[in-house]
Amino acid sequence: MPKRPEFDLSYLTVDSVSEGVGSSQILPLMKLLAKAGLSVNLISFEKDKTPPSIENELKAAGVSWNRREFSSRGAISGLGRLLEMSWVIPKTRLIHARSDIPAVAASLSKRAPILWDVRSLWAEQKAFIEQAPFKKRILRAYGGLESIASFNATAMSTLTNAIIPVLEERHRVVPKLRIVVPTAVDLDAFKFNHKMTTPIKGLYSGTYNNYYDLSLSKLFISELQKLASVEIHWARPKESPSESLNSGETSIFVAKQTEMANIIGDYNFGISICKINAGPSLKAAMPTKVAEFLACGRPVVVNKGLGDFDAYLSEFNAGVILDGTSRDTREKAQALMDLLSDPETSYRCRALAEKYFDIKEGAQKYVDLYDKM
Repeated sequence: MPKRPEFDLSYLTVDSVSEGVGSSQILPLMKLLAKAGLSVNLISFEKDKTPPSIENELKAAGVSWNRREFSSRGAISGLGRLLEMSWVIPKTRLIHARSDIPAVAASLSKRAPILWDVRSLWAEQKAFIEQAPFKKRILRAYGGLESIASFNATAMSTLTNAIIPVLEERHRVVPKLRIVVPTAVDLDAFKFNHKMTTPIKGLYSGTYNNYYDLSLSKLFISELQKLASVEIHWARPKESPSESLNSGETSIFVAKQTEMANIIGDYNFGISICKINAGPSLKAAMPTKVAEFLACGRPVVVNKGLGDFDAYLSEFNAGVILDGTSRDTREKAQALMDLLSDPETSYRCRALAEKYFDIKEGAQKYVDLYDKM
């Protein structure tokens, strides 16, 4: 008689749960999945010493955590993490693989049916960011992992609707069992605040790498400051390799991801402008920081073609979308000023977040999909 699986679900990620998206998305999701009655095993790779509070939080939720050391960056280390992950997956009914490397690790383990959680087009996005030609070629080669993940997965979840046609065109086999779960926000933590500050303050939140168009961001801020007195701050994570953005910020302060829920309400709008020429990976992208601003009732400034935000922001009139031209930048600066003077803007922003970015609804979508697998 076959042994009963040790867990209902093994959740695999190379992200650290003690920083960035790990603390803002993975931790609350694990607690919600456990609350839904699933026995959950979490495997993650941690870059720094983990605060005892995180271990206690997971233990209190009933989540079994297999903490692994991230070690160093680079292709060789990445391959090592892939193999290590495949070896430590326990007996489980299902595997939720967050991105390509965990999905391939799950495939190698042959432990259970796999949900390939696509996230962004990881390898393509990294290759776009990388400046060194040799490393760029290696990262492009990593794109082959995406094909393996797609071929072996039982089901698929994406952050956006826009990326699905790209995946269908790119891969011979794409899971038919699929859902869209946009980047998720804990709406209880990121509380709605309808009051706008005076003077006007905009915020850069989190890490900004070469994927972001900081030149266009600076140009937009310059146009905005022609219309009103505007302060621009950067809430910089301590792990950021950059000391400054040189994109119009007037103040920089260090902030942890866990502090952002209490910081965003002190600002009037958020800035998250990616490079329009980033290629297909732009269709897969859904920056969490944008959803967090909207959840707090703050409009956002983004670029054209970023995930599904063209449709979302237009539906609720909750931000401005830049196409990169000088004329458009001037016009959108005035459009943002109009939004900031509209007392209903903050309510529309929150309504957008409640419709698309509620982590509780996202967790339920996953649970429903697990049942179908």
